[in-house]
Amino acid sequence: MSDESRADRLRRRRAQRDKPSAASESTERADSVSGGETDVASDPSETDDGTDEADSTASESVKETRVGTYMYLPEEQRSELNFRYKELNLAYERAVGEELEKNRHFYPLVVQAGLEALDGIDGEAIRERLDRFE
Repeated sequence: MSDESRADRLRRRRAQRDKPSAASESTERADSVSGGETDVASDPSETDDGTDEADSTASESVKETRVGTYMYLPEEQRSELNFRYKELNLAYERAVGEELEKNRHFYPLVVQAGLEALDGIDGEAIRERLDRFE
């Protein structure tokens, strides 16, 4: 295996994919960033899920407009989160005709629903919920 990191390979693939359609846009973006480099997250846990950003209805990537937040979840909770994403994505796609993007749509939806569920909760109720997955 080469010395090239996974993040470098992802950057190179994205640059090759975006080169024909956005050559002038990437030049402008590179000029506006100090040091001439584009801002790309280099977390090795990121995955390239194969979705084409050009197919997205949004003009900017999630990484450019949102703040990355990393969580450590119990395995059962992570599995349930993945299954729920797949279920909701299918229902959303059937109803609306487009994909429910995991980072752009699903995760903010889950966090907002969780925040709303915690409104007015007391310490004892928090302890009961924590006991479910500890």
